[in-house]
Amino acid sequence: MTACQFRTAVFLAFALAPASTAAAQAPPPESEAPRRPSRLFRTDVPLTVTLAADFREVFRDRDTTLVHRKPATLAFDGDSGRVVLPVELATRGHFRLRPSACEFPPLKMFFNKETTRRTPFGGNGALKLITHCNKAPRYEQNVLIEHGVYRAYNRLTPLSHLSRLARITYQDTADSSRTITRYGFFLEDDDDVARRNGGKILPMVGGELDEMDPAQLDLVTMFQYLIGNTDWSVLMIHNIRLVQVEGHPYFLPLAYDFDWSGVVNASYARPDARLGTRTVRERVYRGACRKVEDLAPALARISERRDSIRDAFATLPDLDPKRRDDVLQYLDDGFRMIARPDNFRREQDHACARD
Repeated sequence: MTACQFRTAVFLAFALAPASTAAAQAPPPESEAPRRPSRLFRTDVPLTVTLAADFREVFRDRDTTLVHRKPATLAFDGDSGRVVLPVELATRGHFRLRPSACEFPPLKMFFNKETTRRTPFGGNGALKLITHCNKAPRYEQNVLIEHGVYRAYNRLTPLSHLSRLARITYQDTADSSRTITRYGFFLEDDDDVARRNGGKILPMVGGELDEMDPAQLDLVTMFQYLIGNTDWSVLMIHNIRLVQVEGHPYFLPLAYDFDWSGVVNASYARPDARLGTRTVRERVYRGACRKVEDLAPALARISERRDSIRDAFATLPDLDPKRRDDVLQYLDDGFRMIARPDNFRREQDHACARD
């Protein structure tokens, strides 16, 4: 990517806003009395479950505006034997909801809290389930890598979604020949992430950069840069939620949905044409107008946790060795950029001059 493309992408991505150096150097706020996550997310050990439903009927509804719940059961081995929970399923998403994009779309699972007591799913009313999109092995590998992204994000900041990997047998009750087993993962609810950090989710459809906590925004921006993700926007609240902590003067950006990142490298992912890039593997800085000195704390935090971030991917179960090598090499390229802050000085000076 040329320097010109980089500068153009920065300008198109945001209406850049300055922030004070003192604020930018403050560490991201963390809850003084954090709540524990729900039982499901207190361990990283993969689950083994069977999800039974008429999936042809479930997948028939691909409406992005209306939720159509379908009956299903979720079965797994409990402390005292086999547990079978009644649940409901609905398709969700936008791009991956299209039949042309994914034959197996993302799902949302709804629970009866009375029946989930004393089970790993206790306390959850509904959870997103990230699925494999299509049957080819590469798509299941994509799921594993995206789970790795969430694990890596957790190692940088508690203001991130917890995820729980699961080996799922999708048992089709109408056609047993359609039954398959694939990896997927459950994602912590947005409100639970906010409560765990002493805050609440704001129902906003847009935000200004100067309303964001500078340190947390920088951390989100540079993590997205590391993994090669451009599919997010604070201005449009796209793949970003805003958390408000009482008494804190700024909103806290919470990023999610990383399947279009360069590190995942999904075959369906395409960069926004306005960015001037050809593939999602090209990194683009999409943050606020900052001098490189202001970015230093975020760059240092990521660099200091390099081994832990790499480990989040290196220890993924059943990740193909070639995909693992590709992921780690891609991350190492990003770490090398982050380790040389002068790489950002020219772009930052140019972006700030545009403001």
